[in-house]
Amino acid sequence: MPLTVGACTYSWLWDLPLADTVHRIADVGFRYFELMSHVPHCWPRGWSAADRGRFRKLYESRGLRITSVNPTFLDLNMASPNPGIREESIKQLREAIQLAHDLGAGIVVAIGGRKHALIAPDQSYLWNLVKSGLESLLPDCERLGVTFGLENGYTVIARADQMVQMCRELSHPNLKLVYDVANGTMVESPLDGLEMVAKDLALLHLSDTDDKVWGHDRIGTGVIDFAAVTETVREIGYAGPTIMEIVDRRAPDESNRVSLGKLRALGWTT
Repeated sequence: MPLTVGACTYSWLWDLPLADTVHRIADVGFRYFELMSHVPHCWPRGWSAADRGRFRKLYESRGLRITSVNPTFLDLNMASPNPGIREESIKQLREAIQLAHDLGAGIVVAIGGRKHALIAPDQSYLWNLVKSGLESLLPDCERLGVTFGLENGYTVIARADQMVQMCRELSHPNLKLVYDVANGTMVESPLDGLEMVAKDLALLHLSDTDDKVWGHDRIGTGVIDFAAVTETVREIGYAGPTIMEIVDRRAPDESNRVSLGKLRALGWTT
């Protein structure tokens, strides 16, 4: 079974216009990509139908396919106890779902939410806030034919068993999971995590990290055993899209090329 990998626009977010980023991704040799729908690259609320059409024409002209839209940033938080912040977060996620539909992306990627580092409410309280937010968004996903990809992040829903639990509790066909191997490494064995989410997995994120500082680094510079990850991906029979989510502002082109080379040596292709 061939394993294919695409790129994301994340690394170039602050240093290169979106159009140039698309060209860089194509020039490296990728055939599909994930859009980080955040300023300065993209502001869904400010993108007209014409803007969306122009962007779609641009990436299609380079032979690229968009797999997913990722609006996740640190100030979006479905688990916020502040009703205003939570309402705006859900509103922006709803706009991202519409953007994904308009651009031809099948998946919107988002973490559940975060909690205060010093005085957080009980986990059950935060869990129910995230669940309520997802319940309000999933009808939009169903109407527009977009999958909500719940990603393992850094707090409320961090582990694979929590991701699966939320999927089971909501039991909605448009709710699937996005497993980020680097995020998983911080809290569990990513190999065990992959096996646990296999039945609900809609998208895979790959990057390297150490097990001390949260990162999305060039493959081969951290602690992740990508040969073992590759073997596990094959064993679980995953055939969906995979995105290399490298975040390196210093040398994004080089980091993506080198990382792609490392994966190609393990049998991955674009």
